[in-house]
Amino acid sequence: YPPLVTPFSQYVKNLALMNVTQLIKGKKRWSIIADDIWDMILGKSGRLPGKVDPEIVTLAKEQGREFYTGNPQDAYPDALEEYRSSMEEKGWDFGEDEEELFEYAMHPAQYEAYKSGKAKQDFEEDVAKRKEEEKPMQAEKTETVTISPQVLTVDVNGEQFVVKVIPNGTSNETLKALDTTQTTGSTPSATINSQDLEEIPSPLEGKFFLTKDTTETPIKVGDSFKKGDRLGYLEAMKTYNAILAHRDGVVAEITVANGDTVYEDDVLLKIR
Repeated sequence: YPPLVTPFSQYVKNLALMNVTQLIKGKKRWSIIADDIWDMILGKSGRLPGKVDPEIVTLAKEQGREFYTGNPQDAYPDALEEYRSSMEEKGWDFGEDEEELFEYAMHPAQYEAYKSGKAKQDFEEDVAKRKEEEKPMQAEKTETVTISPQVLTVDVNGEQFVVKVIPNGTSNETLKALDTTQTTGSTPSATINSQDLEEIPSPLEGKFFLTKDTTETPIKVGDSFKKGDRLGYLEAMKTYNAILAHRDGVVAEITVANGDTVYEDDVLLKIR
């Protein structure tokens, strides 16, 4: 039984809420367990005072997870000097008693978002979105629809043609960018039949990350993966929830940027 102190008390609450949410969606209990919670269960934060339920032990074995009996500190890489060097290169201050350095080492993605201003921008956009949703429904009115240039694949009697849709008044710079995108093939969805792609939705609201620390390699478009491989993470309720592949496949498109705020059922990736 986990001791109900921070952060374990939050883990218990988060997992209970996640179980209920998944059951409401028709999915299995324990189908989403955040990595931080797994670390607690497996003993990477110290041995739990109570015995782990056999159901969870079986689930851990099925997922190839091993229980840890050593010193929890030994499981963490000694990477503080790497973060120190990174802060020196960026010209960031270590703070009093190096508290900024330790904050960066513990939460690198969030700290970089804070320093770059992205965290503030995301917060302001989220507040504006919620305020807009609270406004009463307005009477229908005519709106001007802006159409952006696009490259589309059109199927005519089984034969495919690549066409450009270009509104009047499109700048030369935009046309050049469109040609570059088409030439480099940076938008795989334009050359792959959309019917062959499967969307991977976000299981809940949070922030999407490709990795949770510098020891991991992020996936990219074109990468092959196996069932059970990690495709990314969703940070929610102070924990990282791994997005695992439910089948073998190939990454066709990553639809959100690293660190972006996403909402439940937003499309994170497209696979084939």
